[in-house]
Amino acid sequence: MSFSQQRVVASPTGAELNLFVRQADGRARAVVQINHGLAEHAARYARFADFLGSRGFDVYVHDHRGHGATKASDAPLGRFADRDGAAKVIADVDVIHDLIARERPNRPVILFGHSMGASVALNYLLRHSPRVHAAAIWNGNFSQGPLGQLALGILAWERMRLGSDVPSRLLPKLTFQAWGKAVPNHRTVFDWLSRDEAEVAKYIADPLCGWDASVSMWRDVVGMALNGGKDAGFAGI
Repeated sequence: MSFSQQRVVASPTGAELNLFVRQADGRARAVVQINHGLAEHAARYARFADFLGSRGFDVYVHDHRGHGATKASDAPLGRFADRDGAAKVIADVDVIHDLIARERPNRPVILFGHSMGASVALNYLLRHSPRVHAAAIWNGNFSQGPLGQLALGILAWERMRLGSDVPSRLLPKLTFQAWGKAVPNHRTVFDWLSRDEAEVAKYIADPLCGWDASVSMWRDVVGMALNGGKDAGFAGI
């Protein structure tokens, strides 16, 4: 069945959010609001949405700023915003959450986040946890150790030398490329994505996937990861 709806939702942040909806087969018992990862997009979750829909869940998933078909004057592909990018991403998530509340009143909402989306989801929970009934935080790296601070230091240096709106030269080497090389007998640098070779091939062939994020987007992503991993924040959820 895949997605039953695709539409555009206006956000007060200035973004036109590309949204997909997959209605449950039969009466829905809850709604899953999905947050996708870095350098991918919402349409990649169609198969997962079918899995959830066949088990009685409505699914909402939108393209974050700087990703997929979402449009914003300050967010070309690879950048969240010219300023306050993380805050705008989280505000957009709240816009979709409000839409769910209007369209699916009194239905429990489960917030799902994968990779970068896990950081987005967790930062949303830090602000709005009373509005969410449950959360699934998958493959998020919330390390508070020296690696996170090193990443911020590298990005500060790149920002000074290169600017904010150019692709980071070093962060991909420390993340995507390093993960790919760590896979035994890897065929591509993206083999860390999945053991399913067909899925890896689809990702590589997709022009909306695998691009190099800007220095500013990486700063926002690392900042959300560090903020989301604070013990004090977890205690307040």
